[in-house]
Amino acid sequence: MRESIGATWILGIVLVFITLFSGYLAFSVNYSKAFRVKDAIIDRIEKYSGVTQDSVEEIQTYINEIGYSSRGNCGNVSNAELKRIGILEGVVEYPPSDGKLYNVCIEKVSAYNPSGQLSSAYYKVTVFFSFNIPILNFNSAFHVDGETANIIYPKDEFMR
Repeated sequence: MRESIGATWILGIVLVFITLFSGYLAFSVNYSKAFRVKDAIIDRIEKYSGVTQDSVEEIQTYINEIGYSSRGNCGNVSNAELKRIGILEGVVEYPPSDGKLYNVCIEKVSAYNPSGQLSSAYYKVTVFFSFNIPILNFNSAFHVDGETANIIYPKDEFMR
């Protein structure tokens, strides 16, 4: 009787470790896919020197081709709050932070020369992914952030 109880404990411990390892593996796969998507979006923005019609079409085509469906909310802080705090200036979001869920959020951070003309900008890209464990009723959303290189005189069509 004593050996059967001991085997039950060992079986329980093995099942817990298998569950933890499987969860870690699933999280890693989702994170790496989101990281690849973020890098591809940054490459397309840098390729076209900003958020142009061509770069947006390429980004949307890429997301549709790979079947990336994770979504998240673009804005936790409004542009007015950012300007009031003085952290970022000239930030415009594409798509706008209207409470809807998007696959990707792109923020433009502009730099102006002393005469007040736009001289350069870089873009912050946020891609979302979710982690769901149905048996435990656990659902959590995460995001991956990245930035483009500084682009001199960006050719934006959507971000003014």
